[in-house]
Amino acid sequence: MGYKILFCSDSLIIDGVTSYVLHVGTALSREGHQVAVLGRWAGKGFQSRYREEGIKVIQCPSLTVGNRWFDKKAREFDPDVIMTDSRRSFPLATRLKRILDRPVVTYFLDHLEKTDKPGRDVPSLVKWSDAWAGAENPILQTLPRHSSGTPIMKLPRPLDTAVRATPLPPKNPFVITCFGRLSGYKTPGMIYLMEHMEELKEAIPSASITVVGGGGWRLLKFRQMAASINRKMGEQCVNVVGTKPDPRPWIDRSNAICAASTSAIESILSQKPTVCFASYWMGHATPENLDQVVRSYFGERGGIGHFKKDPSLLKHIIPTLAEIYRSYGTDRSVEDLVTIRERLTPKFSSRETVDCFEEIMKLFKA
Repeated sequence: MGYKILFCSDSLIIDGVTSYVLHVGTALSREGHQVAVLGRWAGKGFQSRYREEGIKVIQCPSLTVGNRWFDKKAREFDPDVIMTDSRRSFPLATRLKRILDRPVVTYFLDHLEKTDKPGRDVPSLVKWSDAWAGAENPILQTLPRHSSGTPIMKLPRPLDTAVRATPLPPKNPFVITCFGRLSGYKTPGMIYLMEHMEELKEAIPSASITVVGGGGWRLLKFRQMAASINRKMGEQCVNVVGTKPDPRPWIDRSNAICAASTSAIESILSQKPTVCFASYWMGHATPENLDQVVRSYFGERGGIGHFKKDPSLLKHIIPTLAEIYRSYGTDRSVEDLVTIRERLTPKFSSRETVDCFEEIMKLFKA
């Protein structure tokens, strides 16, 4: 008989935390555990995908992180364990721990920072957590200095069943898809690519850019920029589509993908040419540099350099895409895509996630 697992979510928007819940929750649900996610409704997110995977969605509009309705629904679900991220959802988890007296597992998807807010400061994270968990070794390695003896466990993000390898589309038109939240931190490369559309067209005449990602007012700014570029170019060569709950159709139609973090992993596992960058420049993921790409978390946490500190790195983006275009579909390039997918798949295994979760639950059986 499986466990009953309740994930807390500050708001059911599409971001790195809710996608982690989707991926981990899916692996656990498919293993036979009962999984639910509880949180504030803040618009369309992963709700449909949660339900497709048998994950119960408990949501309502709320001005506060917690409320009595959430308390009631959590009691009805009666979880064996409460799962929460270390930031926005943590106050909800501590509230439910007081009510339900269930263990709390706090997972860290980023380095321990932004802990100045009461209720999610380090002493609170220690006091109210029964275990800490992390998906990435670099983050896990930094936690012991803060944990005050709290058990620290690995809980990797499983992606082996989230996407599948798909055939490469025809070389022309050459669709370049940029994935990522539209923020000042993550988008310097996207903006550079859009602003240099003429140069991109000189290198790849059939090129177009699709931007997949949301970001409040920045989405409007990006759409205005795209409209201006399209008028200037006399064609619809930049398309800003906003947030999409399911990246797979957008990956499938792409000839090359620019992304970092989870989106880059999904792209590589889909067997698509992938250029890794967010605020860091990592470059084209190849068999030769894959270890470095993984250590940088696909351009999310490190890389060859930082665009803000060295803006000249932006000039590498178009030549890199042009080289992908030149070799696109050749036997060697396809072999490389297969090789890096095969090497990467074991690092994001659903089986490992399930095994790690079951090791965490052993902590609470004493």
